[in-house]
Amino acid sequence: MSELVLGIDLGTTNSVVAVADGSQARVLSDQAGHRLVPSVVSFTEDGRVVVGEEARERRLIDATNTVYSVKRLIGRPFRSPEVKRAQERFAFELVEGMNGGVVVKVREETYTLTEISAFVLREVRRIAERLLDQPCNRAVITVPANFNELQRSATKAAGQVAGLDVARIINEPTAAAVAYGCGQDHAARVAVYDLGGGTFDFTLLEMEGDVVEVVSTAGDSFLGGDDIDLLVAEAMATQFADKHGWDPRNDLQAFERVRAAAEWAKCSLWQKPEVKLAIEELAYDGDGRPLDLDFSITRDQLNELILPTITRTFDTIQAALREPNLKAKDIDTVILVGGSTRLHLVREMVAHYFDAEPRTDIDPDLVVAHGAAIHGYSIAGWTDSAPPTRLQIATPSPEELRSAREAEQQRAASLPRQPAFAPTPSRADKAPRRQPPTAPPPVPDLPELPDAIGEGPGQLLTVAYFDDDATVTNTPDELEAALAQDEASPWRPSKGAPPSVPARRSGLELELELDDAGEDFIAIPLDDERVAAKAPDLRGSSDDLLPLPLDDDDADIRADGPAGEIIGRRSSDRTFDAASIERELERFSVADDAATSLAPPDELSQPVINMGRMNAPLLMDVTPHSLGIETAGGFTQRIIGRLTPIPVEQTRLFTTARDDQPTVIVRVCQGESRAFAENQYLGDLELSELRPGRRGSVRIEVTFMLDASGVLHVRAVDADTGQEQRIQINLLGGFDEAEVADMKARHDQAFAER
Repeated sequence: MSELVLGIDLGTTNSVVAVADGSQARVLSDQAGHRLVPSVVSFTEDGRVVVGEEARERRLIDATNTVYSVKRLIGRPFRSPEVKRAQERFAFELVEGMNGGVVVKVREETYTLTEISAFVLREVRRIAERLLDQPCNRAVITVPANFNELQRSATKAAGQVAGLDVARIINEPTAAAVAYGCGQDHAARVAVYDLGGGTFDFTLLEMEGDVVEVVSTAGDSFLGGDDIDLLVAEAMATQFADKHGWDPRNDLQAFERVRAAAEWAKCSLWQKPEVKLAIEELAYDGDGRPLDLDFSITRDQLNELILPTITRTFDTIQAALREPNLKAKDIDTVILVGGSTRLHLVREMVAHYFDAEPRTDIDPDLVVAHGAAIHGYSIAGWTDSAPPTRLQIATPSPEELRSAREAEQQRAASLPRQPAFAPTPSRADKAPRRQPPTAPPPVPDLPELPDAIGEGPGQLLTVAYFDDDATVTNTPDELEAALAQDEASPWRPSKGAPPSVPARRSGLELELELDDAGEDFIAIPLDDERVAAKAPDLRGSSDDLLPLPLDDDDADIRADGPAGEIIGRRSSDRTFDAASIERELERFSVADDAATSLAPPDELSQPVINMGRMNAPLLMDVTPHSLGIETAGGFTQRIIGRLTPIPVEQTRLFTTARDDQPTVIVRVCQGESRAFAENQYLGDLELSELRPGRRGSVRIEVTFMLDASGVLHVRAVDADTGQEQRIQINLLGGFDEAEVADMKARHDQAFAER
């Protein structure tokens, strides 16, 4: 019997879970209406394991026991340069595990990064099961396109520890392309620019009908929004040190507060040309008096600060274009994916480089989960003879919403006074229907709404709930009046500027009916699956997540200050050198009073996208790295080349090097260098219990297989007898079945106590 397959975007900063039913894909929200679940896990003094919003808040008060942004480290050897850099950044402790991987040490306990990710996966699974009122055991999980074998295997293990059958690991850019283009009836060459919290990927795809073929991919698994936050935090810490003679970077908890405020400032500059913030009581002077950090930054200053970082993404783009010998002008469509693509500078540079406005129809924070859910539906195995049962998606009751809001307010009251993290609105999937009173009661006394977001203690912009044909009001007075009409509403506006663009509620009911789909294409020949489907209708009303920057014509441009425009007209071969960057920063600037909206632009979709009549899309992905083995002299023999379409298998013949040799050990790596030591060492294959024979007489055929998830499998056969040989894959930092089972049991106990 077929069953529901979730689509999960396991992100560095946030994670998202979605479900598809053959006509629509919907992102699911928690009880407070949050669709973005922070990928944060905190271990409390009383033994609780906290995940999500509450865990993220604990970064401000318990940084050494709160773990976040570990996705960029998962599957990496402890002694890698990336882990060394991370040790300098994080307040929580990273130590070496028994198998050479990375483990986190908190409250005298150690947890693998796979376990940390599993806590997040279990939380989003819990959200889905609560809304769908049924067990959710299968999932498609997305990873950055540039993830290697160790990282993919660790992610799959995390799903297993969370109690999920991981039906497929797919690349995030591929998932985004599925959400945008599955079912198009014309060929298109699509580029996906994916800048998330911790990683950057650029992927080129050919799309025609239901066929999605990856042409080239390149990426940097240590480049993202976290790096931008750190740049802003460094500037804030330096200013404080210059003023007070004490550097917050010398105190792990203090600098964690600075980093949280830096993230808030960065995200607020998506909406405003300038922000000011205050971190109260960051330190104390010799007399015990509190020292506050007051900081202001403009969008132009942020652009100047982060331009070298964003420029690095274009080095990756050029590498990806060079592989298939393409130029920027050869690209038909550019899709933006990842929350960091909301940065104005990113949009401007991407638009200039490709001489075309990038597509942002689907919210960049949600699009990957949408695509994963669509793919999950396509491989679920629904048929006309065995259609799915009708699904009911629960909606939060007024009491649940009120309770969730009160819990958030109680937690906020105990936190340090400062802005922190992304100022994301929180709103449920659908407001309860109520009959409005004929005349509103007197307007209650509400705190005055400031003119700018970020002033005062409230950091979240909340909006009132209305019926389907209502719009968000545009002035504080109108907003107060509307709220007064609904005495039962648990929502009240926190301090922030009101939205200037009306945002309509969707009329879509939260009830899904799964339609039939094709067979699981893993199990049938690929050529049999080129089936047609209708293109998804991506036109929808605005979502309530953070808005994208407005288009260029919405900004007032002047020529007397710094900006981020890049010189040159077209550019497959364009470069961004320091001199040109400096010249261009002096030429243009977005005016400080440029009109920006706190409400999302109209072109943003709801967290529901239409799929049309969906059949199984044919995903023709590639491996981002070559797979090889060590040969004599420390060289690498390539087994499977970079950008080889997957699934794929290759066979190599090995012989014994001495008489009666009982074991053969093969060292495996991923990378493009001829020198084995310069590649990523994955681990070794051990062929044991070989039959006796003279040197060279025992021949073993070893077949390397990369499945559709990009995960390595190996089998070995005696070439002369056909007998299967015993083989063991010892991945660096990897886990065997027993270790995965032990971690799952530990998780089951932790969640049973919640």
